[in-house]
Amino acid sequence: MGGKLSFQPMRNYWINIVISASIAVAVFIIVPVLNLGHDSTWGWLTVGMVPALYAIYDFLFRVNVTYEFDQYAQTIYRKFPGLYTRKLMNFEDVHLLPVELNGLLHYAISNKKNKFGKSYPISHEFGSTKKDLKRQEEFETEVLAAIESFLQGRA
Repeated sequence: MGGKLSFQPMRNYWINIVISASIAVAVFIIVPVLNLGHDSTWGWLTVGMVPALYAIYDFLFRVNVTYEFDQYAQTIYRKFPGLYTRKLMNFEDVHLLPVELNGLLHYAISNKKNKFGKSYPISHEFGSTKKDLKRQEEFETEVLAAIESFLQGRA
């Protein structure tokens, strides 16, 4: 829209945030009610901080990450809404790269000069289940094709 293409590739991490936050809230509510010893109570509350911090980290640095492709400036930006915007690279430097890590495939953008250096994930990991294969096919035909045509100036 308006010479810009933007998307949030990790938008479905909300379920992870909800689960982590629910565990943390449950620990913070249940542990004080149990009348455990002082050390046990603080130990469990400390354990409850782990999913709470995980939920906060996912909310700030995964779910809301937005990649914006600006056709007029021929530039890709990575935005953390409310925090900062960072210029990643120009269109002519972009290389779309399939990355396999721990047997799971995901797509990333990297610099043509250093393809296997710093890369930025633009998709979720795809496994080998039917659901994952369907999601991968949808991503490749809809999102990846749109990105490629946008980078080539056909959008």
